[in-house]
Amino acid sequence: MSTISIPEQIETREFGFNAKQGVSWSDYVIFRPIYPPSFFNRIFTYHSTSSSNANPKTTWTIAHDVGAGCGIAASSLATHFKQVIVSDPNEGYTTLAHKVLVTESGHLESKFRFLQESAENSSVESGSVDLITVCECIHWMRPEVAIAEFARQLRVGGTLVITHYNHPRIEDNERAQMAWDAIRDLYVEAVSNPMFEHALRIMNSGFESLGFPVEVWEGVRRLYVNALGRVETFRLDDRVGGSLVKDGEEVVWEERDEGWMGEQDFDWFRGYLATWAKPDVSEEELKPYWEELERAMDGKKVRTVTPLVMVFATKRA
Repeated sequence: MSTISIPEQIETREFGFNAKQGVSWSDYVIFRPIYPPSFFNRIFTYHSTSSSNANPKTTWTIAHDVGAGCGIAASSLATHFKQVIVSDPNEGYTTLAHKVLVTESGHLESKFRFLQESAENSSVESGSVDLITVCECIHWMRPEVAIAEFARQLRVGGTLVITHYNHPRIEDNERAQMAWDAIRDLYVEAVSNPMFEHALRIMNSGFESLGFPVEVWEGVRRLYVNALGRVETFRLDDRVGGSLVKDGEEVVWEERDEGWMGEQDFDWFRGYLATWAKPDVSEEELKPYWEELERAMDGKKVRTVTPLVMVFATKRA
């Protein structure tokens, strides 16, 4: 897997992950999970084995990384596809992705096509794309509109992959987990903005609320990694979208993926939380819970496990 690093000389804060809140992509890359080899292996394995009666041979020409941010997933796609479309609706994100992918990572500029546009209304040509990845962003979209748009772009037999990782849990330290849960709950309880509530309903469903019409899609696979065998592992509160899972869709559970596990110190948890979109929660409110987490960790690292959902689908003939 290609790795992404954002050197200090790149002024990431001018293209902040949430510029109004002062969160930078450099923080995001440092504190969020790095997509491990297993993540891309699952994508490429599904793509290589997916098929359609009209186009049984999967092709590896064009991939589209939707909601690409600074191009974290696009970098790995570039090692397998002749061209990668990198799109994001936010101002400045594709500019940063160009710097990271071309200037810093050394990929040829001709490898990429950069587009600032929404997932729901793309300029990408119909039936031109072999693989679409949608990582950590479907909850900010109108999924039914976006998924129909993805189908328009894909060739027959092409692959759609939609992914989301949930907040990490702490293993073997119940006291620390309780403090971490309390911090999370403060954040979630403060969410009242309709956009964030929309996102929560999708994330809390473990993507069961994403629907794939059978006349358009086949081979739908819902893969849950490190989720303890329960979709409820993805719930942050009780705002949950209704299930659109259909009979015949494959549901797979996989545990103990070490690529989504690690050991973290106290400062990492503060850095991780800083990458979340910030509701109206003051440091004073958080202070007693941070202090409890620090006491519970007692200067030691704790084992973290991140749950992941990956939904795969093939465009039907």
